[in-house]
Amino acid sequence: MTAQTTRLPDDRNGLPRARPLRPPSGRSTSVAVTLIPAAVMLALGAWQLDRGMWWDEITTYEASTRSLGDLWRLLHTVDGVHGLYYLLMHSFLPRGEGDAVLLRLPSVVGMALAVAGTAAIGRRLAGPAVGVLAGLVLAVSPLASHYAQEGRSYALVTAAVVLASLLFLRALERPSLARWAGYVAFLLLATALHLFAVLVLLAHGVCLLVIRSPRKIACRWMAAALVVSAVVLPYALSVRRQAGQVSRLEPPTWKNVAGLALEFTGPGVVAAIAVSALVFTGIQGPVVVRAFALTWLVVPPGALMAYSFVQPAYHPRYVVHALPAVALLAAVGLDAAARAGAAILTRCRSEADTGRLASGCGFTLVACLLALQMPGQLVERGAGSRNDDQTAAARLIGAHAQRGDAMVFVPGTKRGVEYVYPRDFSKVSDVLLIETPTASGTLTGREAPVGEVRRLLIVHDRIWAIDRSGVAPDPTPAGRAKARVLRDEYRVVWAQSVTGLRVSLHVRNR
Repeated sequence: MTAQTTRLPDDRNGLPRARPLRPPSGRSTSVAVTLIPAAVMLALGAWQLDRGMWWDEITTYEASTRSLGDLWRLLHTVDGVHGLYYLLMHSFLPRGEGDAVLLRLPSVVGMALAVAGTAAIGRRLAGPAVGVLAGLVLAVSPLASHYAQEGRSYALVTAAVVLASLLFLRALERPSLARWAGYVAFLLLATALHLFAVLVLLAHGVCLLVIRSPRKIACRWMAAALVVSAVVLPYALSVRRQAGQVSRLEPPTWKNVAGLALEFTGPGVVAAIAVSALVFTGIQGPVVVRAFALTWLVVPPGALMAYSFVQPAYHPRYVVHALPAVALLAAVGLDAAARAGAAILTRCRSEADTGRLASGCGFTLVACLLALQMPGQLVERGAGSRNDDQTAAARLIGAHAQRGDAMVFVPGTKRGVEYVYPRDFSKVSDVLLIETPTASGTLTGREAPVGEVRRLLIVHDRIWAIDRSGVAPDPTPAGRAKARVLRDEYRVVWAQSVTGLRVSLHVRNR
């Protein structure tokens, strides 16, 4: 059987010549290439999925379970960039139940789809072996597990970007209106889930320049890009008014670049070295893989970092959709290592026998990679993988509070937890709150003026407080006023720390 070779660019095909590929595979092989890695990702995603929620997930749950009218009002005030995600989550999250597993299931499925799509891209670029290895490398990445187990939009964004990239690749291979329309649709979906996903469009344009795509292909991509830009621009301008949400971010430095590289390849030093070596080997592979994956890996983070010098907006989670590019390049390196290992271990005359041995070597290397990254996987399953554990704090209040106790949030921005776990807060009264988050159209609600803090607190004999542990006291006037009353008029009789938070009971001095 003759080997399949990627064709030279012409009016029908936008891909450059690559190395000879293995013989075409049947439908059953194609399905296995995508299903095996997706199943691994589902298994890893479901592993200890019921941990407590942290603050961002509390925000998702509280916002998504508002009525559609209240949610619409919120999105015009804050968090408009997550509007579509909140609407999707609104359809099935139960109000006031705090179901962490249900909150995270869409992310698990989203990352599994991203893994399957990455495998499909690898198969189309360099054959079934590279495809299944690319999917597995992504599936065993601790960073993929991190976002698969987080009730935020980033896993779904990654899935939409991967599927858009797959349709982009298919449109280059055999252009059709349906494929270009699908490409535009998934790009718009990804961007609606998070604005910065649109940066992958720029990566695809750079890819076309690198492979010197035919003019017809470039023109069709430009038409698709114009449609996406025309839809995204008004959306981008509307959410730009809420830029205060990321005001804490700073312009990136080389430390941010190194940190992103470590997140994408690590987190452990040994794992990072191994994956980086595989990526470097993959870069030496077929030009079609290099052009497609390297631009995907470099352009979105690079563009966002460059923009952040004008207006700081960079955070690693905003470019996690570039992680599949690492898996693609590492898979090419793994395939090369497996074939080299097979050649050393056997002198089989049959190419099929050598291929089967190479496949075995490839799976063995992936298993070794998983073993290297297992410490990172274990960290992701612990409460310490997030900044705080809001669920644990709520459970302490529910277990120890007495009816009629007062409740104080320091800072007040952590208040959303009492709406996600109302049973745990049923005995306490949020005495400083004068307008709920829903009524105020915000995530935090509105508290009494600073001058009223002492009058509202001093009438209560017992006050529960939730504040952040291990950080400086709340520097706002309201934060200082709460701290002053609790320090001067009350004494701490009980306190317990959970991840990132401290729950304390204050009893009034007699």
